[in-house]
Formats: sequence, structure tokens, C-alpha cells
Amino acid sequence: MRIVIFTGPTGGHFYPAVAFSEAFKKRHPEAQILFVTGEKGRFLVERLKIKTDAAFDFLPDSPFPSPARLSFIIRIFPFLWKLISAYLKSEKILTAFRPDLSVGFGSYASFAGILASYRKRIPTLVHEQNRRMGLANAWLARLASQMAVSFDETVGLPSSPSVISTGLPIRSSLVESALQKVGGRSHLLSPDKVRILIVGGSQGARSLNRIWIEALESFSDEEKRKIAVIHLTGERDSETVKTMYFAKGIEALTFPFHEQMEELYPEADLAITRAGAGTLFELALFALPAIVIPYPHAKGHQELNAGFFEKEGGIRLLRENGLTARELGRNVLELVHSSPLRDRLSQNLKRLSKPDASDRFADAAERLLSKREACLV
Repeated sequence: MRIVIFTGPTGGHFYPAVAFSEAFKKRHPEAQILFVTGEKGRFLVERLKIKTDAAFDFLPDSPFPSPARLSFIIRIFPFLWKLISAYLKSEKILTAFRPDLSVGFGSYASFAGILASYRKRIPTLVHEQNRRMGLANAWLARLASQMAVSFDETVGLPSSPSVISTGLPIRSSLVESALQKVGGRSHLLSPDKVRILIVGGSQGARSLNRIWIEALESFSDEEKRKIAVIHLTGERDSETVKTMYFAKGIEALTFPFHEQMEELYPEADLAITRAGAGTLFELALFALPAIVIPYPHAKGHQELNAGFFEKEGGIRLLRENGLTARELGRNVLELVHSSPLRDRLSQNLKRLSKPDASDRFADAAERLLSKREACLV
């Protein structure tokens, strides 16, 4: 079997694609898998090459320009040219690789590849990670052989019998770590403290770092001694944040980024994060209560993702616009001081967990492959 996976060059698109690949290869070790993503995804691929035998190819980067900007008219023509180039290269890739199935995980790379697959009559399976359909997937939903979603209530999803709800595929290392979690205390930090994990994501780390540092100004010395922090700072703020914790006498581990999140989630009692779909479903997987602050420049995706989890009682949702450091600090201390409140959020989050999402999505892939095989016979 040959499967080509078209996915965007950011972690939010790329890691669910990897999770599906792992699940499918576990069932079919002989399957040949080709990942196709944008040029900006090369850094993700370099991190994964030692972990997978999949092949990789790259399309020209052509993200859709924001209509809200004055430069939209100027940017739209280079975008269309790059998109056409991506489509033509996708056709060449499909002709050379001859896949039995094309799988898409959103963004411009997925759009070009799935459109080319549709025109070549290759079965297509598309996954939407967020609660609101991305622009590319909203178009592809009308063409795909099968559409899968993370959220049962997905905004902008065309009504179609071909839509299934699988949840968000999560990498096997995370699922295995969550299933093995026995509730022991930290191996990285002092066992008698409330451990806080802070993750801002690749784009929104800096503003989250700033407001958290300001929030710590309102903590008393006793409150600072009560907490320990694991902080993924992003590249630019790494040394500044590390120095800040030392100056304030707060026990902390800081990392610019950390690929093995399965090592960090079990160490935490509480998280402060953004609201990417991957992050939220990983929080649910580990039943880790969280204060979630959606990245305000994510075109509303993160706001809708977080709104669903808040409605289900799994997170404390704060909005960055208008959020003060004092308000953030008050919410953090409320959770630090109240183990029953953390437990209630944790229990509600656990109900939202879908550890079998990768297998559900792999089931859908197998069904399409079976139909194709039957047609060929």
C-alpha cells in the first residue's frame, strides 16, 4: 500500500499527521508513506527523521494572505502563482508515487495535494483539527471521499453523510505516557510543590511570557515557595525567563522548546497554555487542569477550541485582550490553593479525552482502501 499525506508545515497540522502515520504503520508495517508539506516544515521533518522511515517532499509555501490587511490585493497574485506551482508539483508527486490513498490535514499544502488527488480519482481522506473549519478544508470537504473532524460540533462543516468524528490523532508516545501515568510525584521538581507547566506555542509564547512574569510580581514570597515551574519559553525569551526565575527564587526548569512532551505533562499539576487543538486534546489525555489563553491572532480558531472545553467544564478560559497580570495571577493562585478545584477540572477533561483517535482515523483509511481494492477487482 502507498499512502501520501499532505499536511501544513506547523505542528498543529503536522503532528496529527504523524500520529496517523504511526497508527497505520503499526497495522501495516509494509505500507509506504510519503509526507508532503510546505518548505517551512523542514525543521519539523529534521526532528522526525530519526523516528520514522517515511519519505518526505516539499511544496512552495503559499499561505493565504489575510483579507484584513491593506496589502491583500498585492499579496493575492503571488499567492495564486505559488498555489498553482504547488498544485503542479503535487500532480508530479502523485504520478511518481502512485498512491492508493491521499490524506490531508489542512493548510495550503493539503489543498493543492488533495485537489490534485481528486482530479486523478485517487480516494481522499481529510481531517480538520480545529472546531472551525480552516479555509482549505472547507473547500476540500466538498471533494473528499471522507471527511473527519476532531470536534463533534465543527463550525463551517458542510452537511454530508461522509463526515465522521474521530477526535484528534495524538502521537503514540503521548498516549502511552498518559495510559501509564499512575499519579506519582515529580522526578524533575520538588515533590511538595504545586507544579505549573507553561506552554505558549511557537507563535504566542512571547506575550504569554510577558504577562506571566508580570503576574508573578503579585505573588508573596510564601506563594512563590509553594510553586515550581516547567516553562517552554520559545527561543527569544529563553535566557531572560530563566534569569527571572532565579532572581525571584522560584524553582523552575526552562526550555526554548521540548519535543518530548510526554516527559513533561505527567510532571505537572496545572498548566497555562494556548488553545491549539493539539494542546487541548493533549491536556484532556493527561487530565491536566489548565488556564487557557487563546492566541488572539489565530483567526478565531483557538477561541472556538477553548470555548468548547470551557463549556464542558474542563478548563479555565481567559482572553488575552484586556487580561491583566493581576487577573492571571489571581486565577493561578486560586487553582494552586484548591486541590478540589483542580480535581474537578481534571475529571471533566478526562471525559473529553479520545486516546483512540489515531486508530479511529486509521479505520477510516482502511475502509477507503478496501473500497478501492474492491473496485479494482
